[in-house]
This record gives sequence, structure tokens and C-alpha cells, in this order.
Amino acid sequence: MLSLLNMSGNLPPKVPHAFDAEYLAAVQTVLSRQSPNDLIGAHQFRGKQRDRIAGARFVGRRLPVAPNPDQLIVTNGTQGAITMLMAGLIGRGGTLAIEELSYPTMRQFAEMFGIGLCSIPMDKEGMLPDAYEAACRIKNPAAVYAMPTLQNPTTAIMSVDRRRNIADISRKYGVSIIEDDIYSLLPFDLPPPLSAFAPEISWYILGTAKSMAAALKVAYLVAPSAEAAQSRFWPGVRATYWMCAPINAATVTALIENDAADRIIAAVRRETQARQALVTERLRHREFNSIAEGLHVWLKLPASQPRAEFVARVRSRGVEISASDTYFFGKDEPPNAIRFGTGTAPDREAFERGLDAVIRAYDA
Repeated sequence: MLSLLNMSGNLPPKVPHAFDAEYLAAVQTVLSRQSPNDLIGAHQFRGKQRDRIAGARFVGRRLPVAPNPDQLIVTNGTQGAITMLMAGLIGRGGTLAIEELSYPTMRQFAEMFGIGLCSIPMDKEGMLPDAYEAACRIKNPAAVYAMPTLQNPTTAIMSVDRRRNIADISRKYGVSIIEDDIYSLLPFDLPPPLSAFAPEISWYILGTAKSMAAALKVAYLVAPSAEAAQSRFWPGVRATYWMCAPINAATVTALIENDAADRIIAAVRRETQARQALVTERLRHREFNSIAEGLHVWLKLPASQPRAEFVARVRSRGVEISASDTYFFGKDEPPNAIRFGTGTAPDREAFERGLDAVIRAYDA
């Protein structure tokens, strides 16, 4: 009997033919530069200068201008950056604005820090500006968590005009922007980040976990200024695991410096495109949202197929997927939809098996 195939996550597909040799070479490069004990013997708060220079180059793929390396903080993944920002920018008793469908872990972070959540209604582009402004006026959020590029779970991509509008509203009400741009490195021809329209109030995060390897755990955070970076992430702030292990940071730096990061990302992109092509072919005539380089699919269900029952039917066929309830922060009924990932299946054959289970459940 086949084991349960977990397609509820949206990790990048494994590409050992491209990743393994590049990663091994990067580790060897790092260890040839200095002794392991010198490298790992002490914390590198906010990252070494070389790591922050590489990080500035990495985020320069998305930002219109590469930031000053002194604005960079090298963190232990996107979650580490978000927890520090929630504690520092919002704090206990404060409010965070968030799209009504969003990254589910934000709920756990909010509970951990005693932060209230204010959900913003959405359309096909993401959060609605009028609703966001009303929330800013009435709820007075300290920050907004935004994922305007390949939004999780809906795959929405916010237009330039919408991004500019959201940035203007945030500036008007003094709301800090926490932008999670983690899905942006696989697609082509994307709008610039939301942070580009209000850099003075934005904390921009670009991680490696969705474009290179899930457990790489290196994310670059761009602060509004060098002063802000130092004040929020000074060495004394040791109460969380936001600090990146020096060996991880140095290895990703080596991957960036010799363009290996580009080659790994390209391989992940090709495999993702191949799997999404299967989705487009097999799910035709059904209502779903995805893009060719996306790591998840948002499938809308007919009223005759309640999402909880649909998830259970797919699970009975050996595949785990997620109902919209997982991502819902609103006050009304979640949409009748499910999300499944394209990359968690270990190979294309397993992915086709999972996709087949979704289609059979839909057509049952």
C-alpha cells in the first residue's frame, strides 16, 4: 500500500541533479576560506559583511535598486524575520492587518505575541484598498503583512496600481509594511515589490526556501534604513532564533557569488513548469488559479462538493491537501476551495498520482 502523499505543503520540487554538486562546491569553498571553528565559533549578528553584500545582490533581483548592505539582516528563514518584526513593530496588544486569506502560521505568531489580527477583504488582486483604508482608520494597525506576489493561497498577483495605492494608504496612516516576497524568484515579468513604492516604511523579506531548497533557512530582510536594521536586530535581541547559522549564511553567499543560485533556481523553475503544465492540461474545464512557475494551485469547488468532504475524499485516495479554512482570517464563511502544492511530491510520477486523486475526487 502506498503511503500518504502530502501535497498540502508548497515546497519547491527537489532537483538533486542541479542542487547537489552546486551545494557541495559552495560548502567546500566556505571551508577553504577559514577554519570551521573561526566560522562557527561565534554568532554573526545580522550576518557578516560579506553575507550582507551577497544578500543585497540577491534581493536586487526584485528591488529596483540594490539596497545598502547595512540595511540587510541575514535571518534564519522568513519565519524568524517575521517573528522579530511582529514583536518589535507591533508588540503585545497591537494590531496587524492581514488579507482574509493568508499564510496560516501568522495566526500562531499573533497568538504567541498577543497581537490582534484585522482581516482585509480581497479580490482577484489581493487586499482591497478601500477596505484596507477603512481598517487603518478604524482599527489603527501598527503594521500590515502583505504577500502581493503569488499570494498564498490564492496565487493572486497585485497590479502596479494596486501596489501603489496600498503603499500610499500605509504611508498616510503610518502603517509599517511587512512584505513577504518568497514566491517571486521563479516567475518572470513580475511587478516590483510593494516595498518599492514605500521603502521608508517597508520591511522587505526575500527567502530562499521556496526557490532553492525548503530547509536552506536563509532569508534576507531589508530594513527601511541602516539605523532601523541595527535598532530592531541589535545583538542583544537574543530571545528568538532569528539569527542565521554562520555556515548556512556563508554557503548561500558562495552560491550567490558564483551564480550557482541562478542555476539552482532555473532547475526548480523548469521542474515547476513541467508540473504546472500537467495541472493546466488535466484540470481544464475546472475553475482554478495557478501560474506556470507557481508552487501551489487554488482549486475552487462547486457548491455540490463541500470542501471538507472533498479533502476527505482525496485523503481516502492517499493524498493530503488543504481546505480554505486553513488560510482563512475573515469573519464569514471561507470560500469553497482547496489548495495543493506542486513541489512536495518527491518526483513527477508521484505528483501525477496526487493530481489524479484530486481530479477523481472532483469528478466523483
